[in-house]
Amino acid sequence: MFTNTEERFGSLTKMLHWSIFLLFIGQFFLVYRREYFPKNSPEKLQYILLHESIGVVLLVLALFMIVWRHVGTRPVMPASMSTLHVKAAKLMHFLLYAVMLFQPISGIFMSQYAGYPVGVFGLFDLPTLVHKNEAIGHLLKEAHELSSYAIIGLVSLHIIAALYHHFIIKDNVLKRMLPQ
Repeated sequence: MFTNTEERFGSLTKMLHWSIFLLFIGQFFLVYRREYFPKNSPEKLQYILLHESIGVVLLVLALFMIVWRHVGTRPVMPASMSTLHVKAAKLMHFLLYAVMLFQPISGIFMSQYAGYPVGVFGLFDLPTLVHKNEAIGHLLKEAHELSSYAIIGLVSLHIIAALYHHFIIKDNVLKRMLPQ
């Protein structure tokens, strides 16, 4: 089923969820892999350009996922969840959406403030919205890096919570997001 029901997430939500997860994993690989190449080498530049392009794709997917989340039905939380667990789950999802937006936006502006265009797979460049300002670019670089650690922490907690629901509580929270 393409759309969500009160019991399960639909195939579109699952595709968005898992695609965003896998692309973020790929982003971390690209960032850490590029460090093996000398500064200003063509290989390092290719990793940076691919990282930027995937970041733009992630931003588009995250925006679409947020819109999709607010359209139609969402699965209800299990009745066994306490009020505290429901609030924690809602906070976790809010924070995940926040970093899914902040990370690519900070990356785009970091590049633009550093004076570099942000290209998308060599097909086109995003419009440059700001003038070069290396001080702001440096601040955004720090924020971009720190938020990557926030992503690692939040996703780790998200995974732990899903496994807790599956193996300890034994409800359907994890199953409703898995492919059928």
